[in-house]
Amino acid sequence: MTDAISAETRRADRARAELISDIRKIKQMGDEMIEKTEAAVHKAPVLIGLGAVGLALVGVAVLVGRRPKPRLFGFQPPRSFFAEAARGAALSALGVISGRLTQRLLTSALEDSTQKA
Repeated sequence: MTDAISAETRRADRARAELISDIRKIKQMGDEMIEKTEAAVHKAPVLIGLGAVGLALVGVAVLVGRRPKPRLFGFQPPRSFFAEAARGAALSALGVISGRLTQRLLTSALEDSTQKA
């Protein structure tokens, strides 16, 4: 009879230990989720700002490219130097911003993966 009681006691102790281990894992996962959420909240304004700047640059490039041009005797005059410069600068800045954003996202992804390993 004492063997049956001691076996039940051992099983109950093992079950308690597994339950505590599971609770600790769930708490650790919750802490990681909170940390990632906080990091995302801190990065969100920067990413939204970069997106707005990128959108503005695309808008400038599109508006400069689609501006109505007067036609002289059926021929289309060449675009002004300033219109071409504004379009080129907007597209160049958009390329630089998208490159930096991609680099930053890849760097943060690599840092996250090395911290987990």
